[in-house]
Amino acid sequence: MTRKARPTPGALRTRNRLISLMLAGCAALALSGCGSSSDGGGKGNAATPTTSTPAPSPSSADPQAAEKQAVLDAYGHYWKEQAEAYKSGTIEGTDLKKYAVGDALARVQSDLMTMKENGVIAAGAPRSDAIVTTLDLQSQPPKATLSDCLDISSWKRLYRKTGKEVPTPQGRINRYMTVVEAEKWGSQWKILSATPQQRACQAA
Repeated sequence: MTRKARPTPGALRTRNRLISLMLAGCAALALSGCGSSSDGGGKGNAATPTTSTPAPSPSSADPQAAEKQAVLDAYGHYWKEQAEAYKSGTIEGTDLKKYAVGDALARVQSDLMTMKENGVIAAGAPRSDAIVTTLDLQSQPPKATLSDCLDISSWKRLYRKTGKEVPTPQGRINRYMTVVEAEKWGSQWKILSATPQQRACQAA
């Protein structure tokens, strides 16, 4: 009687990580379950992430309007540079380190390692619909928290060698809430973390 081969520890770890990312609606496009590098493909064009948050007008009644917009601008650049890194397979040549530190930067670097192992890149970019929920300019350094309904439906995973799209895992959440922490270092706001929540949202 033929005995079924038992999955290797590496395969189990990959499967388990994929499941956890799917449940969390991970911004990394569930990249840990992308498949083998033997299927890989060409590069797509990464679009600039968009946001529905308008720039404040000079007559704004909110005295913190300019700083809030600065935080949102940094957050927008964070996703733009991340999309470029996922397109090329490296953070080299991007300004990601200008806008991301700590966990936010480490997550991207970890995702890139997993993508490289699986021969996968990403084309397109997410759509951000973020708002600043708290802003503490008296703290040292100044701190901010953002809430975002992140839409990754147009962010596609591609096999590097063939350019074919990687099948989307069943049950993946394409629009989900993300909580963002940021700090102002000198004159530059930096994203410390962008944590996906286990709940979907509706993009505006």
